[in-house]
Amino acid sequence: MDLKIGTLDIQRFRALRQLKIEGLGRVNLLTGPNNSGKSSVLEALRILASDASLSVIHQILRFREEDVAPTDEARRPFHAEVLFPLSSLFHRFPQFSAKLEPIVIAASGGQASMKLSLEAGWFSEEREPDGARRLISQPQPQVLFSEREALPALVIETNNVRRVILLRNVSRVHLRRSSELINEARLPCVFVSPYGGERTATLGPLWDTIALSDREQDVVDALKIIDPEISAVSMVGGEGPGQARTAIVRAAGFPRPVPLRSFGDGLNRLFGIVLSLVNAKDGLLLIDEFENGMHHTVQADVWRAVFRLASRLDIQVVATSHSWDAIEAFQKAASETPEEGVLIRLSRRGENVIPTLFREDELAVATRDRIEVR
Repeated sequence: MDLKIGTLDIQRFRALRQLKIEGLGRVNLLTGPNNSGKSSVLEALRILASDASLSVIHQILRFREEDVAPTDEARRPFHAEVLFPLSSLFHRFPQFSAKLEPIVIAASGGQASMKLSLEAGWFSEEREPDGARRLISQPQPQVLFSEREALPALVIETNNVRRVILLRNVSRVHLRRSSELINEARLPCVFVSPYGGERTATLGPLWDTIALSDREQDVVDALKIIDPEISAVSMVGGEGPGQARTAIVRAAGFPRPVPLRSFGDGLNRLFGIVLSLVNAKDGLLLIDEFENGMHHTVQADVWRAVFRLASRLDIQVVATSHSWDAIEAFQKAASETPEEGVLIRLSRRGENVIPTLFREDELAVATRDRIEVR
């Protein structure tokens, strides 16, 4: 099966002035030092796959604590400079009043050819005789933020479909309205945060989509990598207001099902990764800091499960890691599935981020000779 994305091109997004990665594989591992842009690549993919969904953008801002509003926001008059909640997505954190160069994110060379741009714009608002609202593009006003002259807006263009969202409607209040784990999107995309296994209650919607299906057994089989005594898993609770969902497992030696949290962080991390993986069928799975919580002795088997399910369910995986153990485990799994795995090292040179790709044979040499690829 053809991959979803062969080439990813990111321009002026966060710290990435321009980054082009060609030759992506089915399972990709991003490495590199801090501030090289690994997590930003995952965020760009999430925004692209969702057609710049405001819900997805809110999740990204909230995770980085970039959506903190002034305590008296509700009493303040609208001011674009203060209430521009997306400034951190643009290269070098610009002010809205500056000449913002657009963010451009594009995917090509695979099944999912997509292109998206986000830029600032200024518009006047007019009403048609039937009461319908019409936005008219305007030059940037001489007196900034005078709503009598022009209204600041975010302009999103996806494959020639243009959306104009006034900044007053992109405020933090509006962004908070929705934060679903799974969003209706152009390309199915599931994200696993570095702490994705910590709160099993947040995984309830993912479980509901695969419960009583063949993919439920895939999850159980993966959990056996860490504890072979596990025979079944389920989610319970959540029937009443304020009641959280809890993952429970049945395992040999226990007289009744017990909470998954009782089995430690590693099993919970694995549960989050595999449950997200089987929900990403025909789409993308993005994993930030793959190795978190997992002992190095099980990582190769976890990677094997990722490779196997990604191929069977037609999923393209992009993960990040700082860990040499995770890289070695990745190489072992990649060696068993030729042409499936690619390691991508990001390195910063001034304002530029340079990708270096290692395919299976090159990665085998790097791990054998302990060449630094982190």
